Amino acid sequence: MRYVSINCLRPGQKLASDLRMNDKRIFVKRNVPLTEQLIERVRSLGFQGVYIEDDISKDLYIAGIISEGLQIKARGEVRSLFIDADSQKKPSSYIRKIDGVVSDMVEEILSNQNMMVNIVDIRTFDDYTFCHCLNVAMLSVVIGVVLRLTRKQLHDLALGALIHDIGKVFIDKSILNKPGKLDRDEMNEIKNHSRKGYEYLKECCQIPEDAMLAVLTHHERYDGKGYPQGLKKEEIGLFGRIISVADVYDALVSDRPYRRAFLPSEAMEYIMSGYANAFDPKVVSAFIRRVAPFPIGTCVELSNGVQGIVVENYESLCSRPRVRVIANGGVTDEYIDLAHDSAMLNVTVRKVLEM
Repeated sequence: MRYVSINCLRPGQKLASDLRMNDKRIFVKRNVPLTEQLIERVRSLGFQGVYIEDDISKDLYIAGIISEGLQIKARGEVRSLFIDADSQKKPSSYIRKIDGVVSDMVEEILSNQNMMVNIVDIRTFDDYTFCHCLNVAMLSVVIGVVLRLTRKQLHDLALGALIHDIGKVFIDKSILNKPGKLDRDEMNEIKNHSRKGYEYLKECCQIPEDAMLAVLTHHERYDGKGYPQGLKKEEIGLFGRIISVADVYDALVSDRPYRRAFLPSEAMEYIMSGYANAFDPKVVSAFIRRVAPFPIGTCVELSNGVQGIVVENYESLCSRPRVRVIANGGVTDEYIDLAHDSAMLNVTVRKVLEM
């Protein structure tokens, strides 16, 4: 299987997994051949892309960070919590449910601590917020595992990350979804969401203080140029520094009303460019050990002109994957291992191909 953006889908390609609407109804089943009409329907619903099964990727399996069932459950609980917050209800029952989801998430990630994150997420515009919150939580825990946080710390980190954007329910939706550039007043309103989320949680919920502070500080910058308090370096709690990296990365790889999604490799470059100014250096170092800039199933062109599909990534050399060569429109039995083949020391990934 491999991820293909919506603009590169072609009639006859088959889905590698069921395509769901709002985590409930199956919209298109696995192995159903795509038609032009079906592709346009998928596009109209706001999907950025889908996973397909084809000849060049048929023996590739891309493991999720957590199980699909837990993903669906987590997004549902976050959705319910945000709906209650939007109607000014006290969310105590949903916080308890989310607490259980968080425990399961931490255990699943800990059971496979050495996993590289190879996922390109499937989401629609309509469920962006809930998918984003879950992705930020999963990425934050992955970072926390590398930093050797305790189970209790991982739990509280995941909880803060899962609800980090709850303050956005108190922001005018026309501002949140504005396709163009925000003016100064609109930007200031957006910047209020972290404080509003923190104040709401502090008033309504009994959750660990570190988790609530993560909600407040996830837009602070390591150099002190963030908001809402202009904190810098260790003045920002560790959870806030971790969630900051996960939040920016996941936002970059998502289509937004005002721009197209970055490729994972482009988003990784952005994160690395923020080393020691926007982001905590040790958090960035942990992040790049686990998140693949060229996820499994990505078609690439190497600097020697060879085209191939990524079949394996390595923690110590994340930008130098193992690639299976593609020639004449099909895969071959030839592999290039950029990390371990001494003959390939001067060869790099030149670009990502849309195929």
